Amino acid sequence: MTQEKIQVIKNSAIFKDLSEQDIIQIAEVAKEVRFKKGDIIFKENSEADAFYIIKDGKVEIIKTGDIGVEEVLAVKTNQDVFGEMAIIDDLPRSATIKAKTDTVLLKLSKDIFNELLKSFSHISIEVARNICSNVRSTNINYIKDLEKRNKQLKNAYRKLKKAQHELIRLEKLSVVGKFASLIIHDIKSPMSNVKAYSELISMNAKENKKIQSSVKVIIDEVDRLNNMITELLEFSRGEIQLNKTPVNLSALISTMIDTIKEDLNKQNISIIFKEKVDCFVLLDIDRITRVFFNLISNAEDAILSEGKIIIKTEKDGKWIKWSIQDNGIGMEQKVIQKIFDPFFSYNKKKGTGLGMTIIKSIIDGHGGIIKVFSKKDSGTRFEIYFPEV
Repeated sequence: MTQEKIQVIKNSAIFKDLSEQDIIQIAEVAKEVRFKKGDIIFKENSEADAFYIIKDGKVEIIKTGDIGVEEVLAVKTNQDVFGEMAIIDDLPRSATIKAKTDTVLLKLSKDIFNELLKSFSHISIEVARNICSNVRSTNINYIKDLEKRNKQLKNAYRKLKKAQHELIRLEKLSVVGKFASLIIHDIKSPMSNVKAYSELISMNAKENKKIQSSVKVIIDEVDRLNNMITELLEFSRGEIQLNKTPVNLSALISTMIDTIKEDLNKQNISIIFKEKVDCFVLLDIDRITRVFFNLISNAEDAILSEGKIIIKTEKDGKWIKWSIQDNGIGMEQKVIQKIFDPFFSYNKKKGTGLGMTIIKSIIDGHGGIIKVFSKKDSGTRFEIYFPEV
């Protein structure tokens, strides 16, 4: 039994540099004690009357926080020492020690050990040095553990903020859904009547330029209201249903450019399809057309005078990348971070603030990715990635 004690003491941190004879002397005063799993070895703020070396098993160091919550600071195992500050100071215990498993300890009474140190004073220096080293090592481990916990807390906080953001988004979605379901169909019907009668007036007054101009304003405004209603309806439904077919993306973009090029030229904006790649992707043509015209509309709003919109398609690994670059006023980073948020609008005098949210939903529904790059006064570039067929 004594030989086992000697081996445990020899391997412990604070006695490792002592001679064999010194270790034998310590082993003779060490008392073997046993604790069951869950037993409290000593409590925080209790009298520090002994210190311990773990012969076999594991113990937990537990600290009670300001609000009374217990937290495990560390776990110690075979040959580890705990409670060693009892040798140095007369302060009460700074933490609670609990047996994590069935545990066998060597207990060294403070009074008996101090008497031993008086008889063998040369031991004192080595023990004190090793206790300081052990405390320093323990502190380093605590700091590393605290740093790890801080990172975990930051990650948890970030996830919590994300969850909070999602809850707010869902609440907005719920409100819009209720609103949309109540009034959308009632609004669409009179709007359709207004447009139909406006077109009828236009047909019967072809020679009157003032009437034609007024009717065009009415029809344009009705179309704008219908688009806003459609956005609200789509957003309120949540998941967007897609009808995907294999499509040559470059050919589709060329067709869409042809339909809008003349109107852009009238606004002194040139649109250039600079690079093309002949690849097929699975697309819902109507939805992607919606994405295109919405992004072009945003570019128009951002361009103050003479403008240029450059469009490219290229292969990027397993993806087909489609980019739309303008030379408009650009955006600050804080705007970019919110651009896909529901009801967020920037530099747009009209609309619901749902356009970019719906665009992202469409791209996500295609299994794609949308990115935005922008800088104040330096234009904006949207990059959209689709998986290649």
